Amino acid sequence: MQDNSAELAEASYIFDKRLECPCCGKLFTSKVVKTGKARFLGSDMDLRPRYSGIDTVKYDVYMCTKCGYAAVAREFPNLNAKQKEAVKEEISSKFHGVVEGDKIYTYDDAIVRYKMALLVAIKKPSKVSECAFLCLKLAWLHRSVQETLLADKELDSLSPEVKRTVENSNIEEKTYLREAYEGFTDALSKEYPPICGMDETTVNYLMSVLAYKNNDYESASKYGYSVLSSRTASAKVKDKERDLMDMLKSDKI
Repeated sequence: MQDNSAELAEASYIFDKRLECPCCGKLFTSKVVKTGKARFLGSDMDLRPRYSGIDTVKYDVYMCTKCGYAAVAREFPNLNAKQKEAVKEEISSKFHGVVEGDKIYTYDDAIVRYKMALLVAIKKPSKVSECAFLCLKLAWLHRSVQETLLADKELDSLSPEVKRTVENSNIEEKTYLREAYEGFTDALSKEYPPICGMDETTVNYLMSVLAYKNNDYESASKYGYSVLSSRTASAKVKDKERDLMDMLKSDKI
């Protein structure tokens, strides 16, 4: 999906980090974005971050190349004895090892790593919110695949193979957005903010967006009003919520 010049440019933003796996105890390397190297450009409606020169989302999962244990960087060290045994039995016993690549993670690489992290999260098991967050990030990656392949081109101008990839990624994005919404909805009945590092206002805002994207307009409005009536929500978040509410009203007409 990327030419050599793009790969070289992206490679300048990352480095190989040496890590010790909390599951098997072996050392492995994972590609990590250099701190402060990429400039933050903003975020999508559903909080997907955008940086100059690199899609940082691709690099947020650490995956042990020896035993298959995988998780987002924030959750990677958090593995108790019972979870370790579950991962070894359910994941490591069937994992044959992989070789860390020399250059960058492609979107295909990143999607495989996130799917592995999601499988691990289910088998550990992790909190429902962690599984939902991984689904959200998988949706972001599939959106990136579409944007990369389209790149100012019309869908009908693409080759049949590339067009099929774009269409499949669109389906996958919508599927993972639905699973993220369902997962976070379930999580909110069992967990309290902060959830996946997000405070209550951010969670309510994200839920309003996910509800909107899943055509649950009633819930989108409910979460939206929670944000707009919050005394702690920033002016920036409220402005984004107002934009969403305007979109919601337009779609209802």
